[in-house]
Amino acid sequence: MIGPMAEARSSREGLDARPGAPILVLSYWNLNHIAFGGGRRIEALLQLLGSRAWLIQPVPPHPRWRGEVFWPNLGRRKIGINWGLFHFFLPWVSDRVRRAVVREQPAVIVLTSIWAYAPFRRMEIRPPIILDAHDVLAQAIAERFGRTHLWTRMVEAWERRVTHAADEIIACSETDAAVFRLRYGLPADRVHVVPNGTDLDHAARAHAAVSPEVASALHDVPTVLFFMGKLDYQPNRVALEFLSHTVLPELERQMPGRFRLLVTGGPIPTGRWHPAIIWAGRVPDVAPYLERATVCLAPIFTGSGTRLKVLEYMAAAKPVIATAKAVEGLAVELGHHALIVEPQEFAETIVRVANDPELARRLGNAGRALVASRYSWDVIRQQWRKILEPYSGPLA
Repeated sequence: MIGPMAEARSSREGLDARPGAPILVLSYWNLNHIAFGGGRRIEALLQLLGSRAWLIQPVPPHPRWRGEVFWPNLGRRKIGINWGLFHFFLPWVSDRVRRAVVREQPAVIVLTSIWAYAPFRRMEIRPPIILDAHDVLAQAIAERFGRTHLWTRMVEAWERRVTHAADEIIACSETDAAVFRLRYGLPADRVHVVPNGTDLDHAARAHAAVSPEVASALHDVPTVLFFMGKLDYQPNRVALEFLSHTVLPELERQMPGRFRLLVTGGPIPTGRWHPAIIWAGRVPDVAPYLERATVCLAPIFTGSGTRLKVLEYMAAAKPVIATAKAVEGLAVELGHHALIVEPQEFAETIVRVANDPELARRLGNAGRALVASRYSWDVIRQQWRKILEPYSGPLA
């Protein structure tokens, strides 16, 4: 997978002759039912591209975006890692992608992960490639397994190869951009920053009903804590274990019966969990569930990129208690937009915010103002536009 090989060359020949040429977007995730932050980022990008988007993803086909699919969807099952990342290394998938490039003659190709580069290794001439990197994957893997682990070294080698082959790299934060430049020796002008974002229409969506089971479980609960995320993603799983085994027992000791933790996302994990957790599972829209929250939590300890859950909490004008890792790469001011605390301070800080409605209101309002000014998808799509249009021509 990572042996030495001459890389493909980009060519912009013919772009001016084909105004409105498609823009290929490659995703190793199926995006039909988005329940994770990376999917929401890709969806926002597709909305910018509009009718020019040509989405290549695993089966089944997307109901909105034109394009094509491949099989099998290896990401449906996870044993240790998400095996979907190997989709584009399958010979018939790579061949399908290359044939789509020859047939559609896209103006530019957007990779939504480093793994989507695999089909282009053997193309002598190919369109320009832009990597929209959701994180610095080698750094995230190193935090989990250690810098010398075989998997870390394989990911780092592949990420280095892809970033050197891409015509432009888009990072989610200045932090990630600096890591890309330093770790892989990339020229500063090839690495751009387009942050993650969220929608600001939370209030309009929040009037939808939560499920009857959740509504019943939350009846007469004085303080609702909230956590959301893809629950088979390792940093989220560790966060839940911390909340279940450390934070909730301490809160119950201090104030019996006052707190419940509402969790949205799936798959719902098995095992022994604190009885104060209310599992909502995968929901069609998180807004009505988030509306029930008193305090939102983000005890994230590893990972790269930026956490969309924090932006969604703030867009809903909810007070946020987080670790430093959870707000890494975001322009969050300690004590103003959110409370950034050490793990041992979580329970104490939750009690403090729950007992101080004015503090909760100030944090929520400041967080929403920050999102509106810097992290709404409307703002972010204009930043993508500036990077894409030199290759694609004007985007509607």
